Amino acid sequence: FLDVWFADAQNGYIVGAYNLIFRTADGGNTWTPLFDRTANPKFFNLYAIRSVNGDIYIAGEAGLMLKLDRSDEQFKALTMPYNGSFFGLAGAGNSVLAFGLRGNVYRSDDAGTSWIKVDVGLLSAVVGAARTQRDATLLADAGGRIVASGDGGRTFTNVTLKQPMPLTGIAEAGEGRLALVTL
Repeated sequence: FLDVWFADAQNGYIVGAYNLIFRTADGGNTWTPLFDRTANPKFFNLYAIRSVNGDIYIAGEAGLMLKLDRSDEQFKALTMPYNGSFFGLAGAGNSVLAFGLRGNVYRSDDAGTSWIKVDVGLLSAVVGAARTQRDATLLADAGGRIVASGDGGRTFTNVTLKQPMPLTGIAEAGEGRLALVTL
């Protein structure tokens, strides 16, 4: 498994390699497989699952991006302008960001209908995202760089670290602090 997301204490999803996807409605005591509910015929890896602005998205390998259609409980494929792997998703104001290999970041302002490439200034794989208490969106890359956006993911500025290090994740830690995950 590669990622987990819970809407509340009872309802959640877990995703992983080769189209692994399960849902729980009892806080993880039991899990229901949803393999047949994804538009993923090549069984690409599912790297991340997140809710952004009330919609649930899955980011995956080879440009795979899925969005839950609540009317039939199917994760349907979205058309992406990039065929590299997406490792994560983040909310940025009313927009959704998909990020992955070689600093590639794409933004949708219309719930996944269309996507545009955003130049965030990161060179390595984007490996993590966080929202701050002040509603800024942060992205971190494997090379140890962090960028921030306060305008819904349209523009990004560099965040200076006291001690740069390779990063594998990032989280908002309250009171203007960040938790950085490294090797």
